[in-house]
Amino acid sequence: MTVLMIGGAYQGKKELAKKLFNLNDNDFNRIDGKAVYNLHDYIKNNNIPNITDFANSLRDKVIICNEIGCGVIPINKELDNWREITGRVCCEIASFADIVIRVTAGIPQFIKGRI
Repeated sequence: MTVLMIGGAYQGKKELAKKLFNLNDNDFNRIDGKAVYNLHDYIKNNNIPNITDFANSLRDKVIICNEIGCGVIPINKELDNWREITGRVCCEIASFADIVIRVTAGIPQFIKGRI
């Protein structure tokens, strides 16, 4: 099962994922664990040559990503590109995810699917 959890920084996404999907700290990894934490940071620090291939490599995981596309547009082109790629990766994952959840103040809003 593929799960995408999105929301602002410090909104309780990781703690909620632990509770909903019976995960512990050892399950979280940047890319290789059962759960991927802070996907936006991984994208910022790594070249993603093919968005579809990268998104497909994350199937069958719980994926946690901050929403970084809202708010002021960065002046720096590099940061703007990072927001763009992160948004496109999340859209690709959401297209095949079984569950998509937005988290605000620790409260889940199910956008797609149910547990």
